[in-house]
Amino acid sequence: MSRRAAFWLVLAVVVAVIWTFLPMYWTVKYAFMTKTEIARFPPMLYPHAPNLASFFNIFGFDYTADNGTVYKASGQARQIILGIRNSVLVAVIVTAVTTLVVVPLAYVFARLEFPFKGKLLAAILLSVSLPPVSTLIPFYTLYVQLGLTGTLIGLIIVTLTITIPIVAWMLIGFFRNLPPVELLARVDGFSRFYVLTRIIVPMARSGILVAAVIAFLFSWNEYVYAQILVTGSNAVTLPAAMSGFLFQVPEPSQLAASLLLSLLPPFVIAFFLQKHIAEMHLA
Repeated sequence: MSRRAAFWLVLAVVVAVIWTFLPMYWTVKYAFMTKTEIARFPPMLYPHAPNLASFFNIFGFDYTADNGTVYKASGQARQIILGIRNSVLVAVIVTAVTTLVVVPLAYVFARLEFPFKGKLLAAILLSVSLPPVSTLIPFYTLYVQLGLTGTLIGLIIVTLTITIPIVAWMLIGFFRNLPPVELLARVDGFSRFYVLTRIIVPMARSGILVAAVIAFLFSWNEYVYAQILVTGSNAVTLPAAMSGFLFQVPEPSQLAASLLLSLLPPFVIAFFLQKHIAEMHLA
């Protein structure tokens, strides 16, 4: 590689890294700054006196700084607390249901032959390609008639329409690459259910874990449906609750603290499951 090509390659990598991490750096910086520090121009590169005021405020607590300044609790605190609770409930339930439904579904499509298999696969692919906003109005109209707006069960159902097709499509490809060991098990007289639960599932453990993580992340970060279907109710989720900061007196530090809080579960999951993610990528 010539020096000129190496220079442009390094420059492209540097730009990509800055583009990726600059928003995260700005968010972390804002979360530990006061409103006065944020309003300064030129902007401060880092908080000179970092504090946890925003994190206390979003949970409904006042915070007294070392200099005696009192930072009042956020008016959005109740929505943030409700959002965290509801997001955890929705994400856990959606992940469990998606995994239970998709594992046998993906096995059937990947390992068995049956009529209309190709057309059903095309239907799954079509549902994956549809953006959520394209089905928002039909779902909202239906939910108003059924009384499901502002309910967790309604949000769980609509989120499953996103996670099941996406995770199924991913696991079908993973199951196809597994060795055809179930043929030998069938010769020995084992049932399809035994083959799936005792042979295929242990072999596909990494893929299933990654699929569960993807389902969790989709449900944890879901915003479009939550903003329309549950905002303002006791079923509000964290992404929808955070949007409330945009419709009141600007509190960028509290919004940044809420955003960091919402990023914590994905970071923790990615850290502890990185081995399985790498195994599925290699598969």
